[in-house]
Amino acid sequence: MPAVPAATAPEWYAICQAALCLGAAWAILSMYVRGTPRRRDEPEPGPSPRDPGLLWLGLGVGVWGLVGVTLLWPLPAGAELVLRPLLSSANSACLLISASHLDYGPELLRRAQDWRHWRRAAIAGSLLTAALTLALAGAFGISARLAQLPDLLLSVLTLALYGFGLSRSFLRRGFPSLSVLAAVAVGAQLLAQLPELSGPVDAIGLTAERRWALNLSSKALTVVAFLALAMSWVHELARRPLREAVRLSFTGQARARGARRRYVVIANGAELELRETPHRDLLALALRRLQGSPDGGWVSLPDLVGRLDDSRIRRLREDLRPAGLDGAVEANFQKAYRLALEPSQLSLDRAALSADPELARLLGGEQA
Repeated sequence: MPAVPAATAPEWYAICQAALCLGAAWAILSMYVRGTPRRRDEPEPGPSPRDPGLLWLGLGVGVWGLVGVTLLWPLPAGAELVLRPLLSSANSACLLISASHLDYGPELLRRAQDWRHWRRAAIAGSLLTAALTLALAGAFGISARLAQLPDLLLSVLTLALYGFGLSRSFLRRGFPSLSVLAAVAVGAQLLAQLPELSGPVDAIGLTAERRWALNLSSKALTVVAFLALAMSWVHELARRPLREAVRLSFTGQARARGARRRYVVIANGAELELRETPHRDLLALALRRLQGSPDGGWVSLPDLVGRLDDSRIRRLREDLRPAGLDGAVEANFQKAYRLALEPSQLSLDRAALSADPELARLLGGEQA
């Protein structure tokens, strides 16, 4: 959120924001520390992995809480000028990094996550925004609209990207009503930013006092959406089948979907439709696993997709997620992947698959 002078914020607003956001941050970070939940019948080879998206989300909400705390303190003019733009930009950086870890987030951010310097770049970009805000405030005064513009633009961009990821995540996980809640929360947050550029918008009744009420209520709705996102993630994990019980069958059956085709695989007796390229990549991984190679079926990314680009792996996992099998595509963090199922769990209809020339070449390569 854009920084604002402490004098313009009512005390009730500062207290409510601090209590709400620090409490929510505590809850989110507690879920991060606890780690990814496992089913009771799943083996526990080691400590539960932790989702970095939860960490950065908790930090971002915690920064909102710290802003509320600073609004209660009569800071010296110089400290106020420096601290609040830094906190606002830090909040945007944390939320952008968190959004890049959303399973159904914007493709732009999911690609950015694959870049090893992404987190540093996001933090550096936020610091640059804060520095520009401070420079403009020094030149034109802290209350000047131009001085608040860089921070406002970063906040609006962050809200738009995270709002898209939130809404899409709820839709894909089967919670359309929560998708609407996310859209309303983010829309209200954007509306609350209008006075940063134009002052109180009397034409729509957004006077100074109502602006703070809208700001707080929109933030509360957003925090509720964040917590609901974490619960929907747990709900999705609970639907995943026990990996040792999975049976995956490649039928070779293709179905037309407009100008494109979808291939049918059977996952635990239920049909799952995959796009052409994800189906081809999954079949390649399955064939390597069926070969019983001593390396455990690992395939380097260039051998699998022809280049060092993880976007096809993301698309494959996205198509497998409805069956809870996205975690079955494992990475060794050295640009190699494998299908983490035993050969006995895989079956192929070779005759049907061979009817497709491209899939037949894959089968022929295996035989060679």
